[in-house]
Amino acid sequence: MVALVSDLSPSAFQLLNAWQHGFPLEPRPFRKLGLLLGLSEQAVMDYLQSWQDQGIISRIGPVLNPACMSSTLVGMHVPSKDLNTVADWISALPAVNHNYEREHAINLWFVLTCTSEQERQATLDHIAERTGLLPLSLPMLRAYHIDLGFSLSSHTKVTSPVRLSNGLPASGSTERKLLECSLQGLEIQAEPFKPWAEQIQTSEKQVLQQLRSFLEQGIFRRFGVVLRHRKLGYSANAMCVWTVDKHRIDTVGEDLAKQDGITLCYQRQPSLPHWNHNLFCMIHGKDRQHVLAHHAELNSRLGLSQLPQEVLFSTRCFKQRGALLGLTHDD
Repeated sequence: MVALVSDLSPSAFQLLNAWQHGFPLEPRPFRKLGLLLGLSEQAVMDYLQSWQDQGIISRIGPVLNPACMSSTLVGMHVPSKDLNTVADWISALPAVNHNYEREHAINLWFVLTCTSEQERQATLDHIAERTGLLPLSLPMLRAYHIDLGFSLSSHTKVTSPVRLSNGLPASGSTERKLLECSLQGLEIQAEPFKPWAEQIQTSEKQVLQQLRSFLEQGIFRRFGVVLRHRKLGYSANAMCVWTVDKHRIDTVGEDLAKQDGITLCYQRQPSLPHWNHNLFCMIHGKDRQHVLAHHAELNSRLGLSQLPQEVLFSTRCFKQRGALLGLTHDD
């Protein structure tokens, strides 16, 4: 897949790289992209469909602001002999959207996204009861940099604060129905917003206005192409964690978020006495050496070397998709 990306024409590369945000919210978005990139509407759709078929693109659609959901990162120590069985059961839960094995005694890590704190706790209780294991819930306390896309080129990093959201639209409302549609991703067709309008029985114009409103309100972090970095050759995926004094963590987190190569950076609530670390970031590279060198450079540049810390490389991805709404746990 790396060769495929490196062999792309400049226009095709821009299509894959630049439109992870700012996707045209208008009736013929692929025609607009074609006009901007010097491609035909059909060529744009062919590229995107091919990448989606290959798994390079997860979907074209929104990334939810975690502030409007009840989301948490969960770590579990699973005996090796049970890991596949437990991981498969966890992945089957609709509320789980990411699930990885990582190199650590706490070896299974997944993201749980629910519509309320009560639903989240009920799901954690359900997991504990069914597996007989302790799920360590590490909810986000503050995001310093989160999901602005995965840059395929080296350039000056652009960061954006995570805006607070007033929460999700009411269940059953037209706005909520549109939100649920949008999380499934656009169909790659000339007028992709029309099916959503038909599904929720409103006009295409109202759909586009509401999607723009979701961005303005901060319910969406972005709307655009969502990549699977592993399919692009970035197979060394490391969750890097530090234990930082509470009086210093915002300063450190904000500095860390500004560094190139950091795709996610946030403060999470520890789960004592099992997990003490509170500052998290993700580093993706094409090999372990690159990631470890980058981690060492960050430690040196930001004065983090003396802090308690760990690097947890992922070894298997059991599940990766965007969050969905309106779903509860299944048995």
